[in-house]
Amino acid sequence: MKKTMIILSIFMFIFVLSACKEKQQGSSLQNEEQTKTITYLNDDYIIPAKPQKIIFLNAFESIEDAIVLGVEPYAASAIGDEEEPFPSFFGETTTNTIPLLETSGDSLEYILKLAPDLIISTDMEDPKILEQLEKIAPVIPTSHYGPDWQANLEMLAEVTGKTEKAKALIENYHQDKREAVSYLSSFQEKDVMAIRVRGGEMMVYPEDVFLNDVLYGELNLRVPKSIQQVNQQTVISLEGLYQANPDYIFIQYDLYENDMDGSILDELQQSEVWKGLKAVQSNQVFVNKIDPLVMGGGTLNGRIRILEAAMQTIK
Repeated sequence: MKKTMIILSIFMFIFVLSACKEKQQGSSLQNEEQTKTITYLNDDYIIPAKPQKIIFLNAFESIEDAIVLGVEPYAASAIGDEEEPFPSFFGETTTNTIPLLETSGDSLEYILKLAPDLIISTDMEDPKILEQLEKIAPVIPTSHYGPDWQANLEMLAEVTGKTEKAKALIENYHQDKREAVSYLSSFQEKDVMAIRVRGGEMMVYPEDVFLNDVLYGELNLRVPKSIQQVNQQTVISLEGLYQANPDYIFIQYDLYENDMDGSILDELQQSEVWKGLKAVQSNQVFVNKIDPLVMGGGTLNGRIRILEAAMQTIK
C-alpha cells in the first residue's frame, strides 16, 4: 500500500510539473505574440505587436509620417493652439486625436492617465524625460535629422502594419524626383535660397537641413556660397542677402514664430534693399509656397511638397 502511494505521489508531482511547464510555455508564447521587435537605426525596440494607442510626443516629423500613412494618432503634441491644434493639411486624420498642449515635462501626468501602449518621441527630448516616459510605455525616439526621413517612415510603417503602403509611397517619390532632377539640370547655374523668418529675423540653414536637404541634396541644385558657410541656424541680414543675391528665394513665414505679427514681412518687402534683389526684380520670390508648418525635408510629405514647389516655380 505504501509503495502504491509513493508511485501515485510521483505521478501527481510529474503531472503538476508538466502542467506548470505547459502554462509557462503558453504564457511565454502569448507574450511573444503580443509583442514584436523592430530594428530602427541600428537599435532594437520591443513594442506591442498591434499598438492601438500611440502617442506622438514632440515627434513632429513622425506625426506627418502618420498622416501620409493614414494612421490616426491617439494623442499628439499640438502644432498650433487650442482652437486649431493641428495644421489644416492634416485633413481628417487627426479629427479624434487628443492634442497635447503642454511641454513634455508638464504632460507626463496626463500621458500616464492616457495609458498609451507606445510612445513615439524624438532624439531631441531631454534624456530624463525619456526615462520617465519609458516607465509608462515603450518609447521610440525618432531622428530629427532630415536624411533619416526614409528610416523614420519605414519604422512607423512597420509599427503600424503599413509597410507596403510606405514602400509604394517611397517608390513614387523617387520616380518623381528623377523627373524633377532631369528637368532642373538646366538650372545648375542658378542660385536658389530658402529663408525662414523667425522672431522678426531672416534665418538660413546648412545645406542638409529643412528645405535645403531636398533642394541641394536631392534635386542637385547648386549650393550658394552663402549657404556653404552655414553650419547651424544663422541670421542673415538684408545686406548679407543682397550680397548673396540669389536667383530664386523661398520664404517661409509662420505667424506663431513672429508673435502673430504679419507686418514684419510687409516691412521687409518694402525695404529698398529688398526691392533691389535679383529675385525680387524678376518676380522669383515665393512666400509660403511650402507651408511653414511642413517639417521640411525631414518627412516624405515635406520632400514631396518641396519637390512640387521647385517644379512649379523654377522656370
